[in-house]
Amino acid sequence: MGNDNAVTDVVIFSTTMGIMVSGQANILIGVHCYNKATGFGGTGIYLKLPGLTQTRIVNSYLDYTGIVAKDPTQLHISNSFFLGNAYIFLKSIKGVAHGVNIVDNMFCGFDKGVEIVQLDQSNGPFKDIDQVVIERNNVRGMNIKSTVARGSVNGKGNLWIVDFNNVLLFPNLIRNVQYLLSATGSQFPNHALRNVSNNSVEIQIDLDVPTTVFVIADQV
Repeated sequence: MGNDNAVTDVVIFSTTMGIMVSGQANILIGVHCYNKATGFGGTGIYLKLPGLTQTRIVNSYLDYTGIVAKDPTQLHISNSFFLGNAYIFLKSIKGVAHGVNIVDNMFCGFDKGVEIVQLDQSNGPFKDIDQVVIERNNVRGMNIKSTVARGSVNGKGNLWIVDFNNVLLFPNLIRNVQYLLSATGSQFPNHALRNVSNNSVEIQIDLDVPTTVFVIADQV
């Protein structure tokens, strides 16, 4: 499929490749990919034009088969259902990921540790990353991946580390951090953000007091 197409209300059955998109400015609505499962080498939707994706996939059903996108650029995937460990696979060609929205989808799997969004960086890492929003997806039986993560730690001490590697999609990339520190007792500790390397947030305080720290970090 080339440029400027609309695929709507279609069921695809019994084929290795469901839809191959090799052009720009396409929209897929209400597509049910019930072709060969990813676990057996199948692909539901294959976006093969690196850096010129410009495709919207909405209100669709990926039935045991997923989506592959090369150097995704202006790719929107929303309000879709991924069943049977189906996931989204972002493949680096020149390391570009621009304007990607993967939001408000549902993923359902078999508790096998499969991540809902995965990276193929065998040709080189994603290094030109901008406006990639992967958030508000709900997950059952799979591992969530996102570009926005929330976490908290508590206890008594003066150094707090929140590790987001199990959630954040891109390795060693945190662009923005917000945190809230709540300390009990009569003392008022000074505190500061010290480090955000390796997808971990490090916060230090000057008093050894019972503390709870809430953190939001993003890669957007």
